[in-house]
Amino acid sequence: MDVIKRAMLFDGKAIVDVLDTTQIVQKAIDYHHLSDDAAKTLGRVLTLGAFISSGFKFNGNKLTIIVDGNGLGGKMVVSGDSGAKVRGYIQNTQAKGNVQAIVGNSGYINVIKDFNLKEPYNGYSEIVKGDISLDFAYYFTKSEQLPSAISLDCDVQGGVCKKAAGIIVQPMPMCTEEMIVILEDIVNQMKDIAKIVEEKSAQGVLDFYFAHLNMQQLSDVHPEYVCSCSKKKVSEMLLTLGRKELEDIIKENGMIEVGCQFCDKKYKYFDKDLDDIFKK
Repeated sequence: MDVIKRAMLFDGKAIVDVLDTTQIVQKAIDYHHLSDDAAKTLGRVLTLGAFISSGFKFNGNKLTIIVDGNGLGGKMVVSGDSGAKVRGYIQNTQAKGNVQAIVGNSGYINVIKDFNLKEPYNGYSEIVKGDISLDFAYYFTKSEQLPSAISLDCDVQGGVCKKAAGIIVQPMPMCTEEMIVILEDIVNQMKDIAKIVEEKSAQGVLDFYFAHLNMQQLSDVHPEYVCSCSKKKVSEMLLTLGRKELEDIIKENGMIEVGCQFCDKKYKYFDKDLDDIFKK
């Protein structure tokens, strides 16, 4: 079972999250038939999405992450709900190359958080490295004023996610420079965080690297890959097109087929279905 292990450090002056998102990445591979390299890249963004949405306090809070660096993979989109329920896709599912090549280095990160207020929070930053870890560290610092040390990694071989993991450390306002240096040094040792979590487990990482820093462990969160698509939502979307346009599409193609970008499920509509859509 995937897990986010979370703890306060230095008596609440910093917070650390260690994530094991192996099953989430495997589901993305299975749904989208991803190449290993595409999975390694999208997996990093899914892991960040699980981290961000795990902090949402209320049902109905929603997250959208868009990463578009004009790389070989094209645009990546990750959506999330409270409780770390995430899903995502990459435009070029068969992209091959290292993470930097697939992400690209000429574009942006856009993070949208919808808390059911008048306007959603809309954060934006440039892609600086095409590395995902460094790019999101830059995003948190620039757009959310949360200096962050981040390491993300996915070990995918032959369509199997051996381990996907991440670590995010964020100092709170009372954190001293000395404490920040200590935390940065620890995270800098974790370039291969997937391998480290595979060897030690997420809990083992907390215990081994952080227990001596006045650690106070918080409740676990269990992230999941969950798609929220449904025939009802698709029908509501089709309703906005108008009956005549839908009839014309069916006349030309024999049916309407709508595919979900997050889980590749197909929804098919025929003439007889239009009465149900427009009656509702």
